[in-house]
Amino acid sequence: MGKKSRLKAERANRAGPKKTQAPKAPTNPYKNQDDILKWLFLALFVFLIYSNTLGSPFVFDDVHVIPDNPNIRLTNLTLKEMTRAAFDGPSIYRPVPKLSFALNYYFHQNNVLGYHLVNIFIHITTGILLYLFSQMTLGLLSQPSRHKFPKWIPFFTALIWMVHPIQTQSVTYMVQRMNSMAAMFYILSLLLYGKARCAEDGTEKKILFTGCIISGLFSLGSKEIAATLPVFIFLYEWYFFQGLNRAWLKRHLLPLAGLLLILIIVSFLYLGSNPLDKLLADYKTYPFNLIQRVLTELRVVIYYISLLILPHPSRLNIDYDFSISQSLLHPPTTLLSLLLIAGFMAFAIYNSKKRLLLSFAILWFFGNLVIESSVIGLDIIFEHRVYLPSMLVSLMVVTLIFRHIKPKWIGVGILCVVAILFSFWTYERNGVWRDDLTLWADCTNKSPKKPRPHTNLGVALYQRGKTKKAMDQYEEALRLNPNYIDAHNNLGIILRRRGQLEKAVTHFSAVLRIDPDYREAHNNLGNTFYSLGRLDEAMSHYKEALRIDPQDAIAHYNLGNLLGNQGKFREARKHYEQALRINPHFPEARRNLQRTLQLMNKSSNVTKAKVIH
Repeated sequence: MGKKSRLKAERANRAGPKKTQAPKAPTNPYKNQDDILKWLFLALFVFLIYSNTLGSPFVFDDVHVIPDNPNIRLTNLTLKEMTRAAFDGPSIYRPVPKLSFALNYYFHQNNVLGYHLVNIFIHITTGILLYLFSQMTLGLLSQPSRHKFPKWIPFFTALIWMVHPIQTQSVTYMVQRMNSMAAMFYILSLLLYGKARCAEDGTEKKILFTGCIISGLFSLGSKEIAATLPVFIFLYEWYFFQGLNRAWLKRHLLPLAGLLLILIIVSFLYLGSNPLDKLLADYKTYPFNLIQRVLTELRVVIYYISLLILPHPSRLNIDYDFSISQSLLHPPTTLLSLLLIAGFMAFAIYNSKKRLLLSFAILWFFGNLVIESSVIGLDIIFEHRVYLPSMLVSLMVVTLIFRHIKPKWIGVGILCVVAILFSFWTYERNGVWRDDLTLWADCTNKSPKKPRPHTNLGVALYQRGKTKKAMDQYEEALRLNPNYIDAHNNLGIILRRRGQLEKAVTHFSAVLRIDPDYREAHNNLGNTFYSLGRLDEAMSHYKEALRIDPQDAIAHYNLGNLLGNQGKFREARKHYEQALRINPHFPEARRNLQRTLQLMNKSSNVTKAKVIH
């Protein structure tokens, strides 16, 4: 063979297969008989490092999504009830995890143990799927003439990813089951796609492709981040089955355009017919605009990378106080972050032929951050957003260590040390999540100038009877931000219960000046006016709360109390019954309904006696 022919052959080997027809299943040089033992080890080890979270309470967004959400209170397993639980109430585009919360509630109500067990199970399952996906992908890359397939790469990929401390927010924070379920079905969909492409039997291929589509829909029904899945399936095909063949890409520009059209349609479904207006409207509640968020996210993404490298618990936080970028040069790290990201992307594209896996992993990381780390009006930074993007980062790092560190036992030793260190840090970080007091105390120490952590710490203190310390936290939050409505509302509640009604009115009124549709403040102001004997004003605020949310069981209960004390028993009865329809587990409403019915019967008997007389 001539020199030019040899060079062409070598380039072909590096680029991978170029045939457009379905490839044969990659030959696996080792047997899978020890896989189950590895999976059992991963499952037991992960359960161990998350075992200290099994009693962690509902915190932060958990509260309104789970215990305070009447829509998930499933009382029987009928299709109608399960459909209601999945699609009614907040987060209507995430029916899959909502249904799982409802099933949790059906079996053990608000006992947090069951919720945590399910979250840990999802994390373990996702880790095993990552193991299988890594195994399949490396099998596609393997060239028998180049190197032997290292059987421990999938194991260490899954292990490092599963025990990484940054994953605690997706596992221990119960509401982030939405995030972990989306990732689980996302990686399952890709795995089934790869298996379908390798399948030789037509029936098996159809079943696997069907599973791929169903898993993708379940992922999208768990969280909107799955909108990138069709793009990554296309990229996976082009990288690992077509070897980046440009001729194939040109022939498939129409399907690619179709994928982009699907993304546009999904965007319109989520954002409405005027997506720009919806995007801009989402920013009304944040102290930054769209441009500032995009610029800030450049620095956030680099910070995520730093957390993947050094995830010490002292660097992890449930509610970061991340400074906002005002321009590319304010602060200068904004421009530096842009250059770093551009450098990573350029490296991935330039080296795509020579280093398929490395290139794909880089695109995977940045591509799966683009939805939550770009233009959509969300909080600036949350660790759970790295759950899905970090998967192939783990595969990339483990593969590089096995490939470049010799002898192999040194690389294995490094990975074992990292896994043990990460596991210790994960267990330590989970200790902070053991209750809301430790969590928010940790957060206020790390974000001392942000009002939300102080307010949430105040709630935790108040629930433990430490009223004065709770008031101090609310007042600190208002010092940091005089318009922080949650602090006003919570301080008003304490003042009302202390009998300082006029001061309470001041704080509740401040809330409604800032946000006239703050339903809870209407209820609280109504209760305060009720205590002051200003019944017409109280009724007005209860009705306003019901205008904002007709499914507000508390407002129905409060209005029922007011009407009942005015002797309007029939109207009071209707509101108590409505409160119980919304929340069947509302003992106060049930007790007052029974008392109202007794009074109605007594009143009816007195009337009859008068008529007879």
